[in-house]
Amino acid sequence: MRSVEIVPAILVKSAEDFTSKIAQVAPHVSRVQLDVMDGRFVPNETLAIERLPEIPSRLLVEYHLMVEKPLEYVERIGKKGAIYELHLESFTRAGGRGGKSRNPGAEQELLGAISKIKKMGGRVGLAISPDTPVEETEPFLSHVELVLVMTVYPGFSGQKYLQEMEGKMRWLASRGVCVEVDGGIEIGTARRAAGAGATLLGAASGIFAKTDIGQAIAALRMDAQG
Repeated sequence: MRSVEIVPAILVKSAEDFTSKIAQVAPHVSRVQLDVMDGRFVPNETLAIERLPEIPSRLLVEYHLMVEKPLEYVERIGKKGAIYELHLESFTRAGGRGGKSRNPGAEQELLGAISKIKKMGGRVGLAISPDTPVEETEPFLSHVELVLVMTVYPGFSGQKYLQEMEGKMRWLASRGVCVEVDGGIEIGTARRAAGAGATLLGAASGIFAKTDIGQAIAALRMDAQG
């Protein structure tokens, strides 16, 4: 049976909330995903990178960069060993997720960004929003260590899981790609996503809306392993 990890997705607007959420999940997981939003790529904006409190060193940190200029954020974060999840749409579509015009130099720009992150000691994941065809990831699969399939539209917590994204998970898994999902993961959808090939399940309200955080994470893990 494939091992499935639950990854708490943390979206906060205050240092106090951030510290509280990290403390709640740290005893139960090995990695966390920090949602970073600039108010342009997506409507919401999160706590400034410079104001984020210290994160326990034993936790692997994924920075999910829902921003128009991801490299600027990577440089501001500057954390070696972290995974920087770049949205394909930040490069391919002018104006980010909502942009309609195509960027003809997107492939080289994205490959260049991946190279820069690796040279600074970071690791790289690629993220795609629901409207992006999964085939657009193909030129980059050998350059990244995971692909994050958004199972909701980025920017807001608490949305309903989009089952139609499971085809993307299967396509990626069949090519040996490590698949992460984010959005609407709860009891039932955790099992569906894992069944479609995802081994990293990002969850926000599926964890933080529960009274017992440890029990919520254990229940999601059990559901995913079915």
